[in-house]
Amino acid sequence: PKLFEQHLQYLQANAFEVLSLKTMLERLGGNSLPNKCVVLTADDAYQSIAENAYPLLKKYQMSMSVFVATDSIDHKYKAMMTWQKMRDIQGKTMAFYSHGTSHAHFLDLDKAQIKMQIQQAQNRLNQELSKVDKVFAYPYGEASLDILKQIKDMGYIAFGQYSGVVSPMSNKQSLPRFPMAASFAKMPSFKTKVNALAMPVKAKEISPIFTQNPPKLTLEFTQAPSQHQIINFNCFASGGVNVIWQGNKKVEVIAKKPLTSRRNKYNCTMPSGQKGRHYWHSIQWINPKRTE
Repeated sequence: PKLFEQHLQYLQANAFEVLSLKTMLERLGGNSLPNKCVVLTADDAYQSIAENAYPLLKKYQMSMSVFVATDSIDHKYKAMMTWQKMRDIQGKTMAFYSHGTSHAHFLDLDKAQIKMQIQQAQNRLNQELSKVDKVFAYPYGEASLDILKQIKDMGYIAFGQYSGVVSPMSNKQSLPRFPMAASFAKMPSFKTKVNALAMPVKAKEISPIFTQNPPKLTLEFTQAPSQHQIINFNCFASGGVNVIWQGNKKVEVIAKKPLTSRRNKYNCTMPSGQKGRHYWHSIQWINPKRTE
């Protein structure tokens, strides 16, 4: 709670607009997001959110959205909020959205099972919390291009768990979020992330399920970066990366070693020209054959 309060104090002191998730999505659709804005989200409706985060959010008049795996609430797990607790705190400060029913790996499910997970969770949220908007967060942040299409066809906007800045160029069924837990929550890291800007690259559909290991990421910039930006363009992955520029508007990024985890990331940054603000782009690579 102490570090979380420092986060909120920083946002307040540095004139960030803390938008509700609903407001952010509306303004994203209208391409009218403020220059300095953030949305606070959490996965799983832990009791600690109600006990520790909610009073601080009320104190600073900021909002948070929580993604709920409904089975954990129906089973009355001790660490989780109750439906009544969610009803008590739901409103301007706290909103709840779907995280599926059982927190299953969607890559291990077929289309019918995914549909059932999403529909059942939405039904439970609507029954207990009145009508809840169709916004979803993938358990473990895992999804394939087929799953993204299915989610879109069901009328949902959805979030992953990979780092990045939401922008009009973002895929609405795979919106990024910066992790802010454990070591990621320390103030220097927090400041870097909340001040980050979306990397000015062309939107491209890339399958997160990789077949070549290590996978290759190709980024094409909307306009040629300056020499200073090219020199200071950096990417990070476990074991390091090779960065190869193809002219002055396209770059290829490939890890130096095969990726060994189930979920892996390439994170890339570049100076933006605005003081204290870097461009940021990330992709999550998933190997479904590997277990947790």
